[in-house]
Amino acid sequence: MYQQILLAALGTTALLGVALFRVLRSARRRAIFELRLKGIAMATPIAAKLEMSLRKPATQRRPLLARLDPALAATGNRIGVPHLAASGIIAASVIGLAAALTQLRPALAATLGGAGAVAGPAVLLRLAQSRYQRQFLDIFPDALDLIVRAVSAGLPAPEAIELAAREVPAPVGSEFRRMLDETRIGVEVDDALQAAADRIRVPDFRFFVVSLLLQRRTGGGIAETLSSLSTIIRQRKAVRLKARALTAEATASAMVVSILPFIAGGGLFLINRELMSVLFVDPRGRFMLGIACISLLLGVAAMKAMIKSNLR
Repeated sequence: MYQQILLAALGTTALLGVALFRVLRSARRRAIFELRLKGIAMATPIAAKLEMSLRKPATQRRPLLARLDPALAATGNRIGVPHLAASGIIAASVIGLAAALTQLRPALAATLGGAGAVAGPAVLLRLAQSRYQRQFLDIFPDALDLIVRAVSAGLPAPEAIELAAREVPAPVGSEFRRMLDETRIGVEVDDALQAAADRIRVPDFRFFVVSLLLQRRTGGGIAETLSSLSTIIRQRKAVRLKARALTAEATASAMVVSILPFIAGGGLFLINRELMSVLFVDPRGRFMLGIACISLLLGVAAMKAMIKSNLR
């Protein structure tokens, strides 16, 4: 029986490794696409920057501490290093408690605890960034409409952005104010726009930055461009909401499937306590309980990943 469980665990690990490889590959492609947008915005040779980014290792391009500040800025500075440390400690503690209940080997328990200590802050950071980006995209079309009306009324683009910074609530208004403050203290407009795009990490805002920079260099009206961009963002939001409504059934099914084992276990415990107590008293029962919890978490994570992939 233990060999079958080991084979099942190894197979699950292999599947997760394949899924992680695909996710990292898609993230690599997205990074290259964002780098091309930066090249358009800064009017620098794209091929040279891409070649340098592909040749240099990630550790040489940007150390860990230097990468942490932009990552925290992408959350709106709503979380900090203490929050990340607390999430890592909590994740490691939960995994250590589960390992103690299932009586795992110390080496395996330490490995799982270390993985939880690393995965906990990463998950918290990613969730905070996603939440901040969703809040930004909810208000960003309104800010674009305000800028379009101000430009159509005869205001220059910088004054229109300043008007949007005063009238539009956070996080869009706060990001615009920060960008304007940087230009007031001597930072070039191109650099301030590019820094804001790197901080927010929203493709729609990068298109806004590219539109402003092209308008500064080539001239011409920007009202029509921003109006079209606002319409596209609203349409994309409508498509995402429609996809979310279509996947609501799958989301509810995932919640029901994840809750049912606990309801069934509680019912069996009320009916026959001696039968269920074996899971907590006998070492083999604790081992099976740990395998069941891990399998449940992996299944819920897989369903959430499939639902999220359909929402993109």
